[in-house]
Amino acid sequence: MTGLLAKLDDTRDRVVDRTRELRQRPPQWLRRPKFLIAGALVTFAASWAGAQSSAAHYYFDQWERAQLTKTLAVLNQPTPDQQPRWAAITDQRWSFLERSTRAMAQAASTGLVNFKELPFNPKASMAILKRLDNVRWLQVDIGNQRLTAWEGNRQVRTDAVSTGKARTPTLPGTWTIYTKLRSTRMRGPGYDVPNVPYTMYYDGGYGIHGAYWHNNFGTPMSHGCTNLPVSTSRWYFNWAEVGTPVVAHR
Repeated sequence: MTGLLAKLDDTRDRVVDRTRELRQRPPQWLRRPKFLIAGALVTFAASWAGAQSSAAHYYFDQWERAQLTKTLAVLNQPTPDQQPRWAAITDQRWSFLERSTRAMAQAASTGLVNFKELPFNPKASMAILKRLDNVRWLQVDIGNQRLTAWEGNRQVRTDAVSTGKARTPTLPGTWTIYTKLRSTRMRGPGYDVPNVPYTMYYDGGYGIHGAYWHNNFGTPMSHGCTNLPVSTSRWYFNWAEVGTPVVAHR
């Protein structure tokens, strides 16, 4: 046993000595100039190729953006009867370039870059939205106290709501949902309501949300928002995205 331990110690010492020797003096083949030059060339070539690839991607991206801008400029020119030139752009990079929601990307495919370009007039904006296949949008019918979910010209769902009372009316116009909150506190002159569920704001403090404090849907009851039953508001909250158009009209 003692002899075996002595051999192991001797082997370890030789390994340590050899390692120290290699650190102090590299092998002969490693010290040859040709090897050093070849290594430097390979390193430079790899670095240069990576830089060229990055530059190529950058310039191609810039070129593609410019082409899309030119295409939109053509599509947005009015026709002789003053109608937009609606056309399809089958370029899947819209979603990446514009960092848009699914609905905005679909609208971009018709020449409308984003829904902020929609006319504020409800009738004009609804006429456009109904021509955009599969684009989701919400219609608040103040006169009939109805909220309707649309995909282009196809009605998905409609429900009774409570919009603003005469002194605090729901305003007509066209907006887009800018934030969604599963629960929030609403305060204003004459009201302070905690835990308002499934709120989708589209114009300042105006929004669409669930209401647990009344069950009189179909009659104006709110301070300007559009009230829904809580379970119904959950469906609309999950269906609509930030950026979804909201059109309110009388």
